[in-house]
Amino acid sequence: MNRVFSLCRRPRPRFFHCCLLALLALPLLAAGCSRDGGGPITTLPQFSLAAAADGSPINSRDFKGQALIVNFFATWCQPCRQEVPSLIALQNKYGEGNFSVLGIAVEQNDRAIRNFMSELGINYPVAMSAPDTPKTFGGVFGIPATFLIDRQGNMIRRFDGHVDIQVLEHELQAIL
Repeated sequence: MNRVFSLCRRPRPRFFHCCLLALLALPLLAAGCSRDGGGPITTLPQFSLAAAADGSPINSRDFKGQALIVNFFATWCQPCRQEVPSLIALQNKYGEGNFSVLGIAVEQNDRAIRNFMSELGINYPVAMSAPDTPKTFGGVFGIPATFLIDRQGNMIRRFDGHVDIQVLEHELQAIL
């Protein structure tokens, strides 16, 4: 019996740990890959998505000449919910012509998204993600995922996970 117990507690070989670490790092490395896998995304991808509010089209060209924060989210995601007040504040403070926040909902429940928008008082456009939208942004493997884009359409920064408003505002001020 002691022999069985001692076998269960035997330390795993280093090779196993290295392989596990490599597997865990793969999504992080892939997060910066482009649509074709050829490298990091450097510009705002072209898209046309349905607005969550009414189904009207939201196109990437609608934001030409504006600084943009693109935020991938879901209604059930607690960190996403925590970010919304910051995004609302940034839209209120900077959203006069040169800047916009764009939310992209990764779930397909229109009613839940509209209720979420109403409940939290979202004041920026929200689009419904198409199946390939996360891939066109270089791969969105977790939410929230936030992208900062300058007025020329260049991707300036990507944030995976919750982002503090001070960090986001500091980065935004640098490109406005």
